[in-house]
Amino acid sequence: MAEIINNLNTKEPLLEFPEIKTSDRILILAPHIDDEIVSSAGIIQQANQAGSKILIIYATNGDNSLYVLMRKLLRPNWFISFGKKRMAEARKATAVLGLKEENLIFLGYPDNGLKQMSNRSIPCTSRSTRLNFNPYQGTYREKQQYTKDNLINDLSEIANNFKPTIVIIPHPEDKHPDHKSLFHYWKEVAVKDKIHPDQYAYLVHFKSFPWKKGSKKDELLQPPKELPLKRSWHSFNLSSDQEKKKIEAVRQNASQLKRFSTSNLLKAFIRKNEIFEKME
Repeated sequence: MAEIINNLNTKEPLLEFPEIKTSDRILILAPHIDDEIVSSAGIIQQANQAGSKILIIYATNGDNSLYVLMRKLLRPNWFISFGKKRMAEARKATAVLGLKEENLIFLGYPDNGLKQMSNRSIPCTSRSTRLNFNPYQGTYREKQQYTKDNLINDLSEIANNFKPTIVIIPHPEDKHPDHKSLFHYWKEVAVKDKIHPDQYAYLVHFKSFPWKKGSKKDELLQPPKELPLKRSWHSFNLSSDQEKKKIEAVRQNASQLKRFSTSNLLKAFIRKNEIFEKME
């Protein structure tokens, strides 16, 4: 593989993301709606152009992405409406990248609750909707109870039916508990079912990453210096057209652009490249 970018933090080169082929079947795991855009909008476009099969799994609808004070003031039905709105935003954002409804699977598990599910034998209750089951229509299994076993079974069934050659997953060092938990749920599925695709992990929530917040579309994204190159970081370079469409896809997540902190983070991933660490 060609060494294409000098990593300014580690003084080590990043490797070029492998060529995406027509025969590839790419599975993307997103803890929340918008994670697929910030991490992989360029990859999605390239795969769609190559004629590859693409499937995005949203573990949650991101219905709890509000300040704690607001969560205390709003009723559960408001959060369900918000979750529906975010599902609509996901459809719009991925349509910009050339995907259709058939490329998306919404599981509807509790936002900010994936870690809690791993510690309980009884259904976890959502902090926002106050329900212990999925209330959303148009999801993989409506009224599915919020348990670890159910999520593992859903991931297992989808993966075994889709048979991915490439899986793009949250990074195990991501500081958001939903991201870290989804990585470990997927790892459990992959080991149990003996699924051995190429696996690439993306980072969203990490101290001082990206190093500069806000839109930096003319700059390159670099791995954080705190993460040593235990394996190998890969970079996918976006064309100017892919970058423009990524910007437009980010804009479709309008609910997340109303908060300065969230908006600043999303825009920080609009760069000339997307980076992934290859997982063994």
